[in-house]
Amino acid sequence: MKKIILIVIALTALLSCKNKSKHEVKEQKDSAKVIVSDSVTATPESKLNSKYISVNTWIDDFKNLRQAIFLKDKEKLKTYFNFPIGDENWGYLVDFSESERKARKGKYANPDLLYEADFNRYYKSVFDDDLAKAIMKIKADDLFEKHLAESPDFNADDFNFKLIVNYVQEDKTTLHLNLSYNNNSVDENGEPVSEGEHNKIYIFEVEDGKRLIFQKVAFAG
Repeated sequence: MKKIILIVIALTALLSCKNKSKHEVKEQKDSAKVIVSDSVTATPESKLNSKYISVNTWIDDFKNLRQAIFLKDKEKLKTYFNFPIGDENWGYLVDFSESERKARKGKYANPDLLYEADFNRYYKSVFDDDLAKAIMKIKADDLFEKHLAESPDFNADDFNFKLIVNYVQEDKTTLHLNLSYNNNSVDENGEPVSEGEHNKIYIFEVEDGKRLIFQKVAFAG
């Protein structure tokens, strides 16, 4: 009888140990699942934040602007504007067709201005391919140290262009992105033709020494 009792006690103890072991394994698995879940949740946010750097000075915001133009990140680019955009003295950013202007008259008080609702459709008219190509060649370190930086020359059919960026400190601190075009064709005598040379200048105000806010586009030439 004593032997039977001892066997029962031993079996009970063994089953108890197995149940405890299973419970511990389950807890470890559940804990591992939580860790994996946290890791997966954090990934998209880390990737999103890696697109742009923190802005401590104006050169940081320039780097972010350059990155947003390169990525065609329309939502980020909108943050550089106070809509609507356009000025009758300096010109408008988008040359709307007559039919577009007619349709816009019933929607906007000034159909020539560019509104936030328009930006996704017309942003390439603001940041065109020439600017996108040239701005990636601007060395931010040179710009920050010398307040002036230039891209190399780019060839496009019968003209060349380059981007000149300068930080201007006058009554109002501004950053100028100057797309400079020059004619590379020659006349019948082989002489350079100067007609058609012009500049398209994007002017950003520098707020609080660090934030860039678009002001206008000026045309020269």
